Amino acid sequence: MGEELRAILCFCSPAPARRDKIRDWYIGLTVQERADADVFIKAMRRKRDDWTMPDYRPSLKGYSKLGELRWSSCRKQHRLIGFLRDGIFVALIGCTHKQRIYDPADSLETAERRFKEIERKEATTCEYAL
Repeated sequence: MGEELRAILCFCSPAPARRDKIRDWYIGLTVQERADADVFIKAMRRKRDDWTMPDYRPSLKGYSKLGELRWSSCRKQHRLIGFLRDGIFVALIGCTHKQRIYDPADSLETAERRFKEIERKEATTCEYAL
């Protein structure tokens, strides 16, 4: 029997588009960044219940309902900002981070807006299948 993996879901935009916004971000990464993201996500899924710093920050200043998965690739700090609920991490936006500055600059605001869209059932999620 294989190891049980922690579920990671991705934000999908509201109808009619219903686009996987994490996949859209992922496709824009370099080959090396995608490879590093794949290795990191696979490792995090296997950790299951012991997500801790520096790989996972459970709460962000000013955005207490949001947390982030964190890894480095190509001299950049990469982030999946989302929330953890009932053992499932929902990734709301992918971005990079350097010296307290996110790229895109409105990443936290976008993540908060997407969180609210999911709460109101205006948006959906899909399995992280990358």
